[in-house]
Amino acid sequence: MRLAIDRLRTYLLEQTYDDFRDAEEFAARLLDEIEASWKLGWSSVRARQAISSTVRSIYEFYRLRDATPFGDRSPVGLRLGGPDRVSIRFIGGLDHFYFSKFAPNTSRPLRRFFVERYLEDGAALFGRESPEELADFRDAAGERLKNLTDRQTKTIVQTAVQRVRNWAHIGSLAQGEIELARVVATLDARTTELCEELDGKIIRVGVAQETIERLNQLEPGEFAAELYESEIGKAISRDPVGTIQSFLEPDGKTISDELVRLGRGFPPYHPNCRTRLEGVIEGISDE
Repeated sequence: MRLAIDRLRTYLLEQTYDDFRDAEEFAARLLDEIEASWKLGWSSVRARQAISSTVRSIYEFYRLRDATPFGDRSPVGLRLGGPDRVSIRFIGGLDHFYFSKFAPNTSRPLRRFFVERYLEDGAALFGRESPEELADFRDAAGERLKNLTDRQTKTIVQTAVQRVRNWAHIGSLAQGEIELARVVATLDARTTELCEELDGKIIRVGVAQETIERLNQLEPGEFAAELYESEIGKAISRDPVGTIQSFLEPDGKTISDELVRLGRGFPPYHPNCRTRLEGVIEGISDE
């Protein structure tokens, strides 16, 4: 994966504005490069169409309409569609799943709705839920969520989606015998100080996977008590950055196994957390 991304990045950095006649040529040539980088992994017609359309939109907006990279008015939206099968398998194998202290966490209909809407249909893929989708989630939860605002409901949904995806990804890394994972924060104006501090830090995948397997056996109330109402949960709530720094190993970049075993050493690190993990493969630089 990283080799393919590095190849694409190198290709883009080597190009100039004058290398392409228009958006169509840019999209076509970039699609060729994607296919060369990922080989057979890009054979889906739906994926090709989605990428081609999105690349054209990016080119037309940033090359022809706005010289400011990532301007606020960007109309670009990528929605590949298709189910998140890794996450679906992960949550499907659980007897319990904790959404929120406000939610009916033992409700199987709520979990089924969550899987169908947010993992199979991708409603929360980029955090763009409509008020109607959020209302549907509240309805599925019954009385417990009926008085929550859209913002509160969105926080519950987004945090749950991120937990399922990150924890499922850790399982995939463990299956692939990847020993280390790097924390990758989304660095922008919305990034919390905690995630900015954690960006680039390293965890041991095996320890994280063992912890996830243990946490998944807990009842929702036990889960909340251990992660959020415990001494470590309260400490992180009071002083997120200082607490995390106290759990770094002497190299300054590895998160201690102790914090990982407490369930707070891997994402999501807080409500609405956008941070993720990537596997670290020996011999492949992150530069």
